[in-house]
Amino acid sequence: MKNKNLFTAILLIVLGVASRTIWHVWPNVELVTSIALISSSFLSRKWTLFVIISVMAISDMLIGNTNIFIFTWSGFLIIGNLGYLSHLSNLRRGERILQATGLGVAASLWFYLWTNFGVWLLDSFGMYPRSLQGLLDAYIYAIPFFKYNLYGNLVLVPVSFTVYYLVKDLAASLLIHQKIRNTN
Repeated sequence: MKNKNLFTAILLIVLGVASRTIWHVWPNVELVTSIALISSSFLSRKWTLFVIISVMAISDMLIGNTNIFIFTWSGFLIIGNLGYLSHLSNLRRGERILQATGLGVAASLWFYLWTNFGVWLLDSFGMYPRSLQGLLDAYIYAIPFFKYNLYGNLVLVPVSFTVYYLVKDLAASLLIHQKIRNTN
């Protein structure tokens, strides 16, 4: 079980780093939300924390970040905790994928509100005044990024969970075939 968790964690980390670096297509379209939800749905809290922090630390070393990294990292850690809601339910795969997609939508809204609050609060570029209007401007000007994140999560979360289940089934099938071959 420990090796399976390690393999899953490393695979999720590699995919997360790749999605923030070499597979980065549009702003705020990434696999980190999917990875946070998958790791928290199928791994322990310790592994989830390890996966999310590793993805963010490694990819930020490669692409850089600003002083709002505190908000981006903590935003994804909280999204990871959302995935534990799926531990409370005994849903079939299709229902779980729909539940994860709903959590992906909630994650988009949370990430938008949290990180843009961070942009306003820690505004080192002087873009927004320290006022309610400045905060509203930070949210208004970030709507295109929210839109990309939401669209990305509406596609990537269900696809990621579906692929996770397919890979899990394939691995189980290969393991069964291997055991059958070894007994003959």
